[in-house]
Amino acid sequence: MSNEITIRKLCKIIKLGKSTYYDWIKNKKPKFKHIDYELLSNIEKSFIDFGKTYGSRRLAIDLNNICSHKKIRRYMIFSNFKVNNYKTPKKTKNHIEKVGKYERLIKTNADLKKFGDVFSVDITEKVINKSRLYTCGFYNIKQKKIYGLITKTSKGISLVVESFLKMVDEFGVFKPNSVIHSDNGSEFKSYTYKLMLMNFDLNISMSRVGRSTDNGYIEGFWSVLKREAIIENKKYKSIEEYVYNFNLYSKFYNERRIKL
Repeated sequence: MSNEITIRKLCKIIKLGKSTYYDWIKNKKPKFKHIDYELLSNIEKSFIDFGKTYGSRRLAIDLNNICSHKKIRRYMIFSNFKVNNYKTPKKTKNHIEKVGKYERLIKTNADLKKFGDVFSVDITEKVINKSRLYTCGFYNIKQKKIYGLITKTSKGISLVVESFLKMVDEFGVFKPNSVIHSDNGSEFKSYTYKLMLMNFDLNISMSRVGRSTDNGYIEGFWSVLKREAIIENKKYKSIEEYVYNFNLYSKFYNERRIKL
């Protein structure tokens, strides 16, 4: 019994008051001796200006690192500031690994320096006003920018080709040994897609079957875009209004949104 560490002894070791410890257990909020109301005001303003989508790290950068992101996080917890774009990750099941039609060149935590430009391509869908819309885009992994966004009411290789040509027009000339990574969609396994990339001397990389995380770069972008750009429960007057909102956010994402 004498070897057990009591709460009193533990608080003494880490120089923390017992009342502070029990306040944290009860309220899950930090206790400040002195609250910097000017800093709190700046945090709140920045948090609201970016539509309550920035966490403590991005807020610290936006505030020119006047304090650490950990301190900002404590103030956010204290003031009950909660980001509206957080999504609990789904639990993944163990799958039998199956390779795609082409080799998987872009792997998790891989060294991308040996490649030129590296893109991740995918098609996402969204139901707007009872119409199913499909959007294709090419995400530049090194630049962390999106190119070639095209939205149509139907998907297929024509959507991918139109998106690719728009991406080429926006991006410019590819560096040698550039790669475009995709999932196992039928559009990306077609002969037309292969010829299109070969014509631009681009290498093809493909995810494993049933592994959406292999194409996580652009999947992450779609997730952020849908949470931050698409207004939930809003009835868009037309598809054009939805597409305009979509494209407006992509411009903000490429030019202004803080990248970590």
